[in-house]
Amino acid sequence: MHVDRPTTTALLSGLLDPAAQESWVEFDSRFRPILRGFAMKLGLSEADAEDVTQESLARFVKHYREGKYDRSRGRLSSWLIAIAHNCIFDLRKGRAGRKEHRGESAIADLSETNSMEAVWAEESRRVILDHAMRELKESTRLESRTISAFEMLAFKQKPPADIAAEMQMSVDSVYAAKNRCLTQLREILERLNQVYEVA
Repeated sequence: MHVDRPTTTALLSGLLDPAAQESWVEFDSRFRPILRGFAMKLGLSEADAEDVTQESLARFVKHYREGKYDRSRGRLSSWLIAIAHNCIFDLRKGRAGRKEHRGESAIADLSETNSMEAVWAEESRRVILDHAMRELKESTRLESRTISAFEMLAFKQKPPADIAAEMQMSVDSVYAAKNRCLTQLREILERLNQVYEVA
């Protein structure tokens, strides 16, 4: 999905209309991966993280439609973090009377607001970079070989000479591929950071 709308404008307005499925699908695809990764980074299993993500999104839409989001009191991400925090707390509270599940003791201390903001920011950056790379591959005129060389150099940190041999390119071409991809990737990331409200 090509993302252009800032979260705070047309997208949030669309969520007020229960019939506006397009807005919900866009919001869900934008924030579900961040919420899931956030919950897993706080120590939840994949299944519990999925449950918390689903419940967080459901609570968000319900509260948003009830007019409980006040942008003047903070960023949307802070409100989503608070909702997810409450969902995780409820999950843990519901299990308090039962035998502790394996790994549950590893769940992070949810009282550390700053650390939760940091985890959210890290997950946001990861999701945005993944999205930007998909867009680089699907929506630009760069050759797949150029993008592959860039990924090997920038993300896998392979030596340029090894990439050149594997991709049947010159070392200069590997660096040129990196520069071409970085230029377009930075433009995509700049737009997505505004769309996701990432400072």
